[in-house]
Amino acid sequence: MKLTFKIAKAELRNLFYSPIAWFLIIAFTVECAFSYTKLINHFASTQEMGGMGLNYMARLTDGVFTNPYNGLFNGIMQNLYLYIPLLTMNLISREINGGTISLLYSSPVKIREIVLGKYLAMLVYSFILVMVIGIFMVAGVFDIKSADCGMLLAAALGFYLLLCAYSAIGLFMSSLTSYQIVAAISTFVMIGILSYIGTLWQNVNFIRDLTYFLSLLGRTNHMLLGLITTKDVIYFLVIVYIFLGLTIYKLQAGRETKPWYVSAGRYSAIVVSGLIIGYVTSLPGLIGYWDTTANQDNTLTPNAQQIIKELGDGKLEITSYTNF
Repeated sequence: MKLTFKIAKAELRNLFYSPIAWFLIIAFTVECAFSYTKLINHFASTQEMGGMGLNYMARLTDGVFTNPYNGLFNGIMQNLYLYIPLLTMNLISREINGGTISLLYSSPVKIREIVLGKYLAMLVYSFILVMVIGIFMVAGVFDIKSADCGMLLAAALGFYLLLCAYSAIGLFMSSLTSYQIVAAISTFVMIGILSYIGTLWQNVNFIRDLTYFLSLLGRTNHMLLGLITTKDVIYFLVIVYIFLGLTIYKLQAGRETKPWYVSAGRYSAIVVSGLIIGYVTSLPGLIGYWDTTANQDNTLTPNAQQIIKELGDGKLEITSYTNF
């Protein structure tokens, strides 16, 4: 474990010796500041003009930070895929291109420690980005009367988990090539695939459940609304598990000589085990919920829960009129 921390420390040092890490932090801070001040100015101007209806200031925390259309978190997350690939593209490809990967293979350091150390460095950098957006969360607590802190913390958790997933994907793509630009583009492509895989094979029940679980699109929506579910948290953990496992086996293949079917079996075992965990934990009866909002906005009222309980196992028929 000490070697893992040493590798993480060395990787952070190399990361901040380059201008990319500093530039991205500055760019991220400017983007957050511009989005936050624009939203606050919009609500302040609306208030000065008398408002737009009776509820124009309702759910102000949601309107500024977590609104799925123009909230701060949603706007930042839409551009987040532009930041992480630029950081992860040289994590391992730099070692391959510089020839130092051979020294790592011949050293007594385990491949697992190398991968975890580099990934730990990305976790620390991701936490720095969370602290940057945390500055505006603290400002929101002072600017918004009775701000919903629970919703803000849930949104920050979703933001950090998304960063962790992107970092794991980028780390794996960096291990596939010695060209940093190719690694960055491959990360973009993989994020795009995971974002749209949920629209594939929707006519097959079992496959639909798997593709829906793998879909990255909208995975943080519940957290942005203050609802933390075990299904969403486990999803990000499974994505990290799959791509870190693939990275370890990819680098391990360069240290030892094994038949192709052994390597294919290892990769398949990682992917299949991750899919099994995800499929089982996404079953409705196994999902846990935590409503972090101040008014429990995502929780049914006791009367509604009693009505649903009285329905028992009976079927509820809902008629939808398409021309309504």
